[in-house]
Amino acid sequence: MTSLSGPMEVDIIFVGGGTSACVAAGRLAAANPELHVLLVEQGPNNFQDPAVLTPALFMDHLAPDSKHAIFWKGNKSEAAKGREAIVPTGGILGGGSSINIMMYARAAASDYDDWNTTGWTSADLIPILQKIETYHVAPGRDTHGYDGPIHVSYGDHFAQVAQEYLDVCTKRDIPKVEDLMDLYTGHGCARLAKYIHPETGHRQDAAHRYIHGQSGNKRLHVMTKTLVKRILFDGTKAVGVEVIGNKNQDKDANQTPREIRARKLVVVSAGAIGSAVVLQRSGLGQANQLSELGIKVVADLPVGANYEDHSSCIATYHVADDLETLDLVMERDPSVMERYLAQFIHGKGLLTSNVTDAGSKIRPTAEELERIGPAFREVWKRQFESAPDKPVFIQTVVNGFLGPRTAVPKNSRFMMFGHIAAYPVSKGHVHITSADPYSLPDFSTGFFEEKADVEIQVWVYKKTREIARRMPSYRGEYAPLHPKYPEGSSASCVRLDSSPSFNMEDLVYTEEDDIAIEEFVRQRGDTTWHSVATIQMKPKEKGGCVDSRLNVYGTENLKVADLSILPKNVGSNTYSTALLIGEKAALLIAEDLKLVSP
Repeated sequence: MTSLSGPMEVDIIFVGGGTSACVAAGRLAAANPELHVLLVEQGPNNFQDPAVLTPALFMDHLAPDSKHAIFWKGNKSEAAKGREAIVPTGGILGGGSSINIMMYARAAASDYDDWNTTGWTSADLIPILQKIETYHVAPGRDTHGYDGPIHVSYGDHFAQVAQEYLDVCTKRDIPKVEDLMDLYTGHGCARLAKYIHPETGHRQDAAHRYIHGQSGNKRLHVMTKTLVKRILFDGTKAVGVEVIGNKNQDKDANQTPREIRARKLVVVSAGAIGSAVVLQRSGLGQANQLSELGIKVVADLPVGANYEDHSSCIATYHVADDLETLDLVMERDPSVMERYLAQFIHGKGLLTSNVTDAGSKIRPTAEELERIGPAFREVWKRQFESAPDKPVFIQTVVNGFLGPRTAVPKNSRFMMFGHIAAYPVSKGHVHITSADPYSLPDFSTGFFEEKADVEIQVWVYKKTREIARRMPSYRGEYAPLHPKYPEGSSASCVRLDSSPSFNMEDLVYTEEDDIAIEEFVRQRGDTTWHSVATIQMKPKEKGGCVDSRLNVYGTENLKVADLSILPKNVGSNTYSTALLIGEKAALLIAEDLKLVSP
């Protein structure tokens, strides 16, 4: 693997060096050593970066001054109480795989079947999912793999709150299951596996697992801190890219454009937001919008429409002061960090953890479904009723507070319940406002614009609060990060000095309490960093932008390979699907270019 400087020509250019790009480029380069492959990444290299390798430091990537993430600013939204959502995406080699929470989560088999796309059914894709992983959790499970580059394990650490959570869930109609991520289970709780190596304790990101191991391959090239201004075309044939240095990474970066030519193929793989804006700057998008910006139209396509994410809302709870939580790491006490770093050298201790050790997939009972609300009941009939493998929510218990220490009292200990809507109805869009790559796009997240998405968040908050209230380590709600209940409400937040009783009565919520919870959801609900579906893979006449072989309609020698191609969302964290798309893209590219198949 080499860096690249000066004008040159290669066989394949990947626009973006995120998860899918690293997988596809790495596979193709390893199988075809004569092939010249270039990854152009706008962020820095992640090689041996301690903040990348060390799982418990994942929140460092989201600090306001981080150079490892791109912070996309959403439009002001009435549905979110006038807020402008900030959606982070990977801004470093490896993309989201270098900065995500490393939770091992896989989509429902029916998610892939719902795409109705040749070559992309669950039967087609399960062998590829197996190819990706070495599953250390348990042997002999049919849908898992045992010889792939990505290691999956429980890691070295299991939090006390995780065990308590599972114990309570099993008594609250969420049964414990052997394999929550078997592709077929839609309801249950389990210990959660992680994209963490069981011996080293290191994060399993796509760049380290697919790219960095090819340091001797002089025809695999990586450019970092480099922006692709646009794709170059000869008519409708993609022939290369125009690049500049990224002044968001280096204020003195060279802004003189230069061209890099692609002999065989250009693959856009900059993420659901990044890929959309690159294509639009290059003349692929809604023709009227591009023409207004003075951009020559290459293909009139709905690029940037139908943006989706997993909207989420987090509830924060006090826990016993003697628990070992991520708060100890977030406080950055030098003596504490010295001890943890000494353990991490041997693949042990809290730093090997993503502090998300247990979770559940949740579907409502028939009785709960009646209480949730009419808007969601219509969604249930359409999407969930006949698909028992689809959860309505993914819920996780986080061992600590994931936020700035200025937001909580000093030396406090917390757990957080993450409520991730698996299939939100609301959709947004992303459209460029200028051909300038530094200009902010017109970006609507769509969060909570559909009533059904709010109804289910109100329901799951109340349902899972009853789990938290029965956990022995629970010491009450952290009131500033919970609904503001009316004075005198029986649902008001409490603060405890000792463990609660399991046999307490469920809280009773009034109509005013429900309004307070809805206000909380709209004020605090946010992204789960799972941007998808802006360049959809489906027939052009149905709003598609790429075909089943990832070719962009109306062009030649141009493919898209990342989460932007999803025709519909998947009911899980998206790293697994991003890896899958990279592997599938490598196979398709090899077939199309008559290369050795990886």
